[in-house]
Amino acid sequence: MIDAFTNLLRLVGSFFPPDLSAAYLRALLVPIAQTIGMAAAGMLIAFVLGVPLAVAIATRAPGHRLIVAALSALRAIPDLTLAILAVVVVGLGPAAGIVALALFYSAMVGRVYGDLFAAADAAPLEALRATGASRIAIAAYGLIPLTLPDLLTFGTYAFECAMRASIIVGAVGGGGIGTELAGTLSTLDFHRALTLVIVLVALVAGVDAFGILARRNPRLVLLLLPVGLISLWLYRPQIFAFAHAVHTFATMFPPHLRASQIASLPLLIAQTLAIAVGGTLLGALLAFPASLVAARRIVPFAVAVAVRRVFDVARAIPELVFGLILIVTVGIGPLAGALALGLHSAGVLGKLYAESLENVPAAPIDALAATGARRLPIVAFGFLPLALGPLVVHTLFRLEWNVRAATVVGLIGAGGIGQALYQAQQLFFYQQMLAYVLVTWGLVALSDWFGERLRLRLGWNFVAA
Repeated sequence: MIDAFTNLLRLVGSFFPPDLSAAYLRALLVPIAQTIGMAAAGMLIAFVLGVPLAVAIATRAPGHRLIVAALSALRAIPDLTLAILAVVVVGLGPAAGIVALALFYSAMVGRVYGDLFAAADAAPLEALRATGASRIAIAAYGLIPLTLPDLLTFGTYAFECAMRASIIVGAVGGGGIGTELAGTLSTLDFHRALTLVIVLVALVAGVDAFGILARRNPRLVLLLLPVGLISLWLYRPQIFAFAHAVHTFATMFPPHLRASQIASLPLLIAQTLAIAVGGTLLGALLAFPASLVAARRIVPFAVAVAVRRVFDVARAIPELVFGLILIVTVGIGPLAGALALGLHSAGVLGKLYAESLENVPAAPIDALAATGARRLPIVAFGFLPLALGPLVVHTLFRLEWNVRAATVVGLIGAGGIGQALYQAQQLFFYQQMLAYVLVTWGLVALSDWFGERLRLRLGWNFVAA
């Protein structure tokens, strides 16, 4: 145990000091611009496609179950695999990153916004429906206004996620900070790797600050529109290798696993679920109490800001980096993967929980305060019940996210489906790769089913005619 701790300190120490030379910081300007541009362009497409899909899901439009299944299937494809497929079609560079991000985050926005819409207060929506309002009118005058703070909270978080996703996208030539970080880790240049993590922390903090301003003045979100449009033009695909793409995709069919691989599936699935569930539980247990002292309406501003900066650091460090550090301490295996996801998830859920608490309506809280209630009862009987819907939505989505993220930590030997998928992908065994992707899809679909049952138990079953 002492040796493991010594090795951990030695590894952490190897990252210091960061390379903050003027020459290196200037060299990072282009990757930073590519990262922001890819995120802005990808999220612009994601919102254009995802919001209508979310309305269709929340209002139970005809075919909404097919939409949910399609979004689940798309979200089940690991980042690395999705990025490789994008590179096959449009070549190396930021264009591939935009395609990969747009595909995944369209599914992400569609699903989570659909859940947030479904968790909205049903009474105003039923009143709108009684007037004969169309689904579009219900969305425009009911769903979106009722959930706008939480939509903005998750929207800014999704933008932040898209920037972090450049770590994986960049690993296969998508450009941005991800390509730089992959290069520094592969060459063991930990000093510059720490510099890139610091840059990511700064970007995360900047998006967090922008999200706070956007919730106060939603029109500020429109500022991202020109950034996304300009990025779409600057990083537009230069090639469309459709013939090559069709040939590559054809080699994936039919999905196939050998008998020995099929026999190992139960263990791999168990490891993946253990990593995902364990990481989510750890993240939620760490995040929930911390979020109570990160909500500006509950604690003094200075305290909330300090805790939020801790969340920023935890969110900015990719699961892969957490995993590399933890493997030195606990060794290769699912435990390292679960701890890595747990620490990263704590930063994610801490931010989302805190902002969900801040987004609750003021009137019920003021009414409780007027009775002379102290801070703890106001939190217990005011903030928490009113924020329950978004808290559950974020936790369920994080569980589903961690099922996919378990494939990422599989790259460093954490086990599970991710490790098997990565090995098949690296060896160009595309039929095996597709089989493992389908297994991952099944796990994501299972988490969707579990979330749907829980939403029904909570009464989130709004149906529009």
